[in-house]
Amino acid sequence: MKIFLRLCFVVILVGLKVVSANGQVAFWQKLLGGSNYDRGKSLLMQKDGTMVLAGDVYSTNGLGEGNHSASGDWVILKYATQEKTFWKHIYGGSGREELADVISTRDQGFLCIGTSSSSDGNVGESYGGNDIWILKLDPLGKIQWSKVFGGSGDDQAITAIETSEGDFLIGGESGSVDGNLHSRHHGGLDSWIVRLDKSGELIWEKHFGGNGNEKVSRIHETEPGKYIVINSSDSRGQDVKQSLGLKDCWVFEMDYYGQMGWQMSYGGEENDDVHSSVVDYDGGIVLAGTTFSTTGHVSEQRGLGDFWVFKINPQGGGLLWSNTYGGRREEGINDIILSSDSNYVVCGMTKSRTNEGDIEFNGGYYDGWIAKIDRSGKRLWSRTLGYEGAESMQKVVQLKEGGFLTFGYSQLPRRTVPVGSYKGSADFWLANFGDPAKSSVRPYITPPLLFGVVKDKDNGQFLEAEITLTNNVTLDSITSTIASPEDGSFVLLLPSYGLVSINVVTPGYLFYGQDIRLDTVNSETSAELIVELEAIRIGSSLILRNIYFETGKWDLLPESNAELERVVKFMKLNPRVHILVSGHTDNTGNTAQKSQLSLNRANAVKSYLLKRGIIDARMKVKGYGMYRPIATNKTPEGRQKNRRVEFEVINK
Repeated sequence: MKIFLRLCFVVILVGLKVVSANGQVAFWQKLLGGSNYDRGKSLLMQKDGTMVLAGDVYSTNGLGEGNHSASGDWVILKYATQEKTFWKHIYGGSGREELADVISTRDQGFLCIGTSSSSDGNVGESYGGNDIWILKLDPLGKIQWSKVFGGSGDDQAITAIETSEGDFLIGGESGSVDGNLHSRHHGGLDSWIVRLDKSGELIWEKHFGGNGNEKVSRIHETEPGKYIVINSSDSRGQDVKQSLGLKDCWVFEMDYYGQMGWQMSYGGEENDDVHSSVVDYDGGIVLAGTTFSTTGHVSEQRGLGDFWVFKINPQGGGLLWSNTYGGRREEGINDIILSSDSNYVVCGMTKSRTNEGDIEFNGGYYDGWIAKIDRSGKRLWSRTLGYEGAESMQKVVQLKEGGFLTFGYSQLPRRTVPVGSYKGSADFWLANFGDPAKSSVRPYITPPLLFGVVKDKDNGQFLEAEITLTNNVTLDSITSTIASPEDGSFVLLLPSYGLVSINVVTPGYLFYGQDIRLDTVNSETSAELIVELEAIRIGSSLILRNIYFETGKWDLLPESNAELERVVKFMKLNPRVHILVSGHTDNTGNTAQKSQLSLNRANAVKSYLLKRGIIDARMKVKGYGMYRPIATNKTPEGRQKNRRVEFEVINK
């Protein structure tokens, strides 16, 4: 078995475009896509520093490779700033699918929601028109269950939460009165909410609304069994008690069973809508969207359509404050989050020109716009970023290291041939911003990566193998993955410091293991690993290079545990294998003492394996002393190589 390990000190920002011009400021930005139209929708940060990106993909190459049709599918991928994709899955059928959102779940998986017009592929059924499609995924993006709701009208899911009881609440809109939607329909499009258990089984579904159109934008759990539901509405009557203009933000309280409590409408004489919201640190609800009004709850109109942020009391819905932001043309918020300093960060898009109102710069048609707002609604700073076409920031997250990531899409102007970093007519767009008020924030980089390939030593065939990183002190698993059977490739995140053990195992082959000290490996470092595993044969042997004893003694030192656990895993993975554990020494000192020392050390290894459940009949021991050297005994380096423990396969 051969092993090659190379630590590669590379600057990870290579390939990421650093921007600082004409008032737009970003550490870096990245475009992902295929040759067609691809639109980023959802960004989730993972504990290991990677990102889960999701959206709509119309391309059939690049990001869209594996697409079910050019009509549009969902795509979700785990991604690192080193431009590495850990895994990617595309979901859909021969019709059109549009993703609305993805949330993380307590079991480390994901819940994806949106619409589908397919009855094949991953979808499997259709009730007519656009149906609501809900997918539960495991941590690697594989489907655990799928649910479709709808009728002959158009229905869509828009938002979802996992409740404190472990159920899922999914909200959206429904225009159907048939299919598998059995609750009472009110008007054209109703707000619609379904409650599913953790296995996707229906608990209840309900329509809410009046004689016009409603849809659910967000749902918040304020306490177990109590929820705030945020909607848009242009109705009068039935469930909607008040109308302020053409379209309002309509908010009501709801209990576990979907019964309405208090309700309030917010807005002015024109169209007003909320696209995102967040529960504040004090329990208040902060709502963000777009307003076209000049009266009512709108404090000031700045242009044709403004960013609109307002805060309400969750007990009764009283308005606490309201403010607008923007320039002379259209703006719209897509997302709002709480910042670590108890303020708010919003993102969206702007059409206003350079130096119009709050807009410092515009690079094209629509630009992405990110802004920070204090607890009273005052704008602290804002930044635009964009090219000649249309850009939109759909999601924003704050990084624990400081700064922010935004995610959305960037679209070329019509009839423009893709140039520069563009992959197609529209691409997923990921950008990293600092905080202008904090000089210590640095560009974000995913922690160091271990790239590798596993193959058969004899024929070079790629192998599907399990690769695990463990902590050498606690023996706890840090992370693990499976090498691809197609090309043997794998990628893992490395800790930035400490002693870790790399373990590679697959049935029918000797294992590989190595300890690596990462104290000098920083966030601009990656490692490359090529593992050539030897098939198990009678007579195959493996030196246990990471077994440690004190000089002249046979008590195993704790540093040996990681290597010994590799042997345990190998023996359990290959239950028919029998081994000979042998000890070896250099040629210094008394011959008889050396032979006994080597036997004692072999027995120490066997004793450890016995305690870990490997039966005695599968192991023999032998002490060869100085009689089987593998290197010269004339040099310190050679003598060190000869002092070893190894095992040999004697039955399989």
